[in-house]
Amino acid sequence: MLLVPIILLLFSMQSIAQMERKRAETVEPVETFWSPTLISQATTEHLPAGNLNVTIMHSFGIATTNPIQNFFGLDNVQNVRLGLDYGLTDHWSVGIGRSSLFNVVDLRTKYALMRQNTDGSKPISISLKGDLGIVTQENRQPFKDDISTFTSAIISKKVSEQIRLQLTPMYGYFGSVNGGDNNHLVSVGMGTQINLSERFAFMAEYYPMIGEKNPNTNNAFSLGLNIQTGGHVFQLFFASTRWHLEQYTMAQNREQFWTGDFRFGFNVNRIFGL
Repeated sequence: MLLVPIILLLFSMQSIAQMERKRAETVEPVETFWSPTLISQATTEHLPAGNLNVTIMHSFGIATTNPIQNFFGLDNVQNVRLGLDYGLTDHWSVGIGRSSLFNVVDLRTKYALMRQNTDGSKPISISLKGDLGIVTQENRQPFKDDISTFTSAIISKKVSEQIRLQLTPMYGYFGSVNGGDNNHLVSVGMGTQINLSERFAFMAEYYPMIGEKNPNTNNAFSLGLNIQTGGHVFQLFFASTRWHLEQYTMAQNREQFWTGDFRFGFNVNRIFGL
């Protein structure tokens, strides 16, 4: 008779152990990047539902033009963008921002189709982004000519604890362009984040244009450093472009990074749980 309760006890202990193993094998999304934006390109990182990301993006003048007189470009503010992004769900966010250059107001949204997870069943992350830009600076042209749109498919992968890679086919459209410029622009953006420690990460991004690009423009390139401090992510970078919106980076990058035409800039990201 003593054998029966012993068998029942062993069976219950085995069941509890199996339940504990199942809890330990919970599948979670992988954190690929530290913020929703790499430097100017959007990443596959998403805000949790109910969280608000406040962004300040700042770019200065060319650092190598009269560097002493212009204090390496810091005396020449080129463009400032203030933005808000809100997570409607863990997979879908919406945002609004305003850039000081041309007083462009942008409305944007991003949705996660797939998120890389810890068990490897989803090996990559894929997100879709859409952006509507509106020039609000007085220019006496029809409203339709003030409109630009941008769409992209963002594909990323956490290769290792140190290396993250991203590829972003992107398309930009402008309702009105100057003579010789193109209404339709296509690029395949490239980006990477290389973690140096728990607080510091190296990052880079590139905009190689596909097909025709606007006259006197060059493929944009940026290098930067991520600094993570609690709820803040500071991003210090050198970039050829003064723009913080992808469609304008594709259309109006005049400088060449590797010939010394780069400018200093910084982004500040602060996430609030609401």
